Amino acid sequence: MGRELRLPCDLKFGCTPGDDVAGEDYVSTLRQIMDNIHERVRSNIQGASDRMKETYDINANDGRYQPGNQVWLYNPQRRRGLSPKLQSSWEGPYEVVTRINDVVYRIQKVVHFNRLAPFAGSNDEQAEARVRHVSPPDSELSFEDFMSLHSNGQKARYGVTREEPRDLFQALVDFCLAHCVAADLRMSRGIALTFKKAFGQLEELRRQRPEVGRVLQITAAEQEKERSVFYLVTKQLSHHKPTYQTVWDTLVELRDVLLSQSISSLAIPKIASGLDGLDWRVIRSMLEVLFRFTGIEILVCCYNPRRSLNEKTVDCFFYQTSRCKN
Repeated sequence: MGRELRLPCDLKFGCTPGDDVAGEDYVSTLRQIMDNIHERVRSNIQGASDRMKETYDINANDGRYQPGNQVWLYNPQRRRGLSPKLQSSWEGPYEVVTRINDVVYRIQKVVHFNRLAPFAGSNDEQAEARVRHVSPPDSELSFEDFMSLHSNGQKARYGVTREEPRDLFQALVDFCLAHCVAADLRMSRGIALTFKKAFGQLEELRRQRPEVGRVLQITAAEQEKERSVFYLVTKQLSHHKPTYQTVWDTLVELRDVLLSQSISSLAIPKIASGLDGLDWRVIRSMLEVLFRFTGIEILVCCYNPRRSLNEKTVDCFFYQTSRCKN
């Protein structure tokens, strides 16, 4: 009721209510300690900033680009389907038009100094024109890796193959032809029989000692021009069935032959998927993967001259039984 409380200790030791006690300076002391901490932190931050600026100034090459110099522009762009290691991060060369300030330059657009690099000139363009640049095939992808990815019909499309409903034997003369055969070279059924009647030269094929996995080659004269015809040996006997492994090995051999002869256009039927019974989706993915980096164009001719283009491949069961309502 307006009076200060006197505790038993005050009565014992004789402390009067007006005397100073030790706890009264706690708040002011705490405030002083916090101010000292903040001051030290600000000092350390400023020191770190000064050290960083000093390091940057040492590494920066200020003022080496002048108007008229040619430079590369650092402009990384991610492209889907390519590893970042295979993508170019620099483009150009560009000519420096204006130096706006110490770190900003104008070429065809305003860019920062750190995105530029000096251009030292181009290589001999005539020497480069004589070299055919072919990217190496993806050696990391083995047959087992391919089958684990595409055996379920998953598509691989890199723009290598192109399907068209046209007659294979009416393809442009600039396209070489290829199809699958057995090592016995009987060719008694299917499109193999048509190849046998059209081009013959069985003795020449036998002299090349056909074996599973090999590619046989003959030259046929058509329309006053010559083109190569390749026979892919994918099985031992005509009544046997090829496997995806033998088709893979034969296509690898075909790829090497085409590259060695600088052939860039190939026309084929839907190989290994007719009487041989393999899944064309898997075979096409093989072609896409194996020929991805070769620059070879593969035209797949799927036109059957005995069947109208408007006719269904497999008739509807209800249509056959005259019960189809559509």
